[in-house]
Amino acid sequence: MKLVLLIATALATAGNAQAAQRFLALPSPTAPLTASPPVGRGATALSERVHHRVTATTRVETLIDATGRPFAVFATQRLDVRVKGDYFFTVGAPLVDVEAAPGSESTPGLRSTGILWTGFNPARRTLAARATLDPRAVATSLPLRVQVADGKTTLVNATGTDAAAYSADAVRAPLVAYLDRLRSDLAAGRLPLAGSATTTGTPHPTRVHVTVPLLLRGTIGGRGVDATVRDRLVVPTTGKVELTVEPDTRPHFPALARLSGRALLQLATAVSLQAGRARQYETFLGNPDPVGKSKTTFVYRTAARRVPPVAAAPASESGRGWTTTVAWVAALAVGGALALVAWTRA
Repeated sequence: MKLVLLIATALATAGNAQAAQRFLALPSPTAPLTASPPVGRGATALSERVHHRVTATTRVETLIDATGRPFAVFATQRLDVRVKGDYFFTVGAPLVDVEAAPGSESTPGLRSTGILWTGFNPARRTLAARATLDPRAVATSLPLRVQVADGKTTLVNATGTDAAAYSADAVRAPLVAYLDRLRSDLAAGRLPLAGSATTTGTPHPTRVHVTVPLLLRGTIGGRGVDATVRDRLVVPTTGKVELTVEPDTRPHFPALARLSGRALLQLATAVSLQAGRARQYETFLGNPDPVGKSKTTFVYRTAARRVPPVAAAPASESGRGWTTTVAWVAALAVGGALALVAWTRA
């Protein structure tokens, strides 16, 4: 009888433990957290039975005034297209103008909402475009804000956003395996896969603030800058800004062996969200190949705003216009004719 009770108790305990465990999907390390970037809702490809492999490299140059406000944005994108066949790509962007960049093997088409590429790829083709973007439409999607005031220049990381997440106790082993795989994929430049966790308690919703660290190199007022900015950096000088900015896509992990299941779930969530956010800035103009590699470098440079030409002032009312001149010529002609008639009669 006691044996039966022990078996029944063990089965009930195992059933309760199994019922308490549940699978929880981790955030996708490739999903965007906001609508932009990409600034034109990404890139698309239309083709018949052909999947082109595309590597996208983009340089975004932002011109700022003496206060740090952006007033012009240019993006030069190079698409390295592989796989033979026809291609029809649309790279979304709020365009002002676009032209072929040096080295392009085709000429881009201009649409108000994007760059159009169409043609035939014999095996490999380079498509390069220099686009003039609407600065008002893309300013809020740039990763860095520059503020110049009170004798100093403040560099603000503008990649931060909030995302929904869950907190719970969880089984350690699957999370450790997922984090190891995620770290390996990101380090190798591979597209990471989503993962899941096994919780041992009820998940509770929470919010996570996600920021992509920015690698900054360059000069401000001739003073060198070489730093990783997670929040903001104050440089105690002003002057001409020449900065190169890159999203830091490298995962930074503590020692996993010392973390509890709850802490591992928190870390896996944070790293996955950060990977997705970093991918947004790496695909600032999008890539027609959804699994293709993308790399974007941002450049900030101080420049003078272009002053529109001043229109010529209209002629003064007291001046002699063309109608007045015509009237004088006519009067002289009539006077000359009358004088001639009078002379002949005399």
